[in-house]
Amino acid sequence: MSGIEHFHAVRPSTLAEMNRRCHWFHLDDGDVLIPAGEKVDRVFFLLDGELRFPVYTRTGKIVWLPSAHQGSLVNGAALSGELPLVPYSIEAAGPCTIASIGSRTFLDIIKNDPEALQALVQMLVERQHLIVEHIVELSTLSVRSRVHSELLRLCAENIEAGGSAVISPIPTHTDLANRIGTHREAVARELSYLQSVGIVLRRAKELLVPDVSRLTDLLARSDD
Repeated sequence: MSGIEHFHAVRPSTLAEMNRRCHWFHLDDGDVLIPAGEKVDRVFFLLDGELRFPVYTRTGKIVWLPSAHQGSLVNGAALSGELPLVPYSIEAAGPCTIASIGSRTFLDIIKNDPEALQALVQMLVERQHLIVEHIVELSTLSVRSRVHSELLRLCAENIEAGGSAVISPIPTHTDLANRIGTHREAVARELSYLQSVGIVLRRAKELLVPDVSRLTDLLARSDD
């Protein structure tokens, strides 16, 4: 647990007790951590990989909430004591390493450590900000801009010193469409355009962005 950035100031004794009480496991791509509609009295810490949150509508459409990445707290609602139904599925997007601990046990461990409590608050607030940002993008940005924004998000952790980035593996058109609340045809059209002007280049199973600043500039101008 010491590898989680938010826990860098937490007391060693608190971290040691977390490690002792956690259950550690791995998920493969597509494995379900929590099915939609379940009540789970545990919290999870994503130590490596990505978790996605698909919401399945009554008509069968999939709406994706922002993914969780390394260091994220998952199922924080279990800490409220109410144990609400999880309204979405939580699934692995590729290999993941996860630590799991009972919500009451976790609260008992951190209750006398101010730095641990502060870390918990920061994690919950950051997740809330991601959800708000996602709602704002869906409400205010055009489909083209949402494609650009999602590509920039995928580039963020892989930007090289020269300003290029590689997205690997390439998400399918359907996956990208679900992430940004549109249909695959719109994503395919915009990716074809971006390739035609050299902003993105497809090679094997990777998508190369030679100059991320060009994509950033395009997003800044597209909804002016």
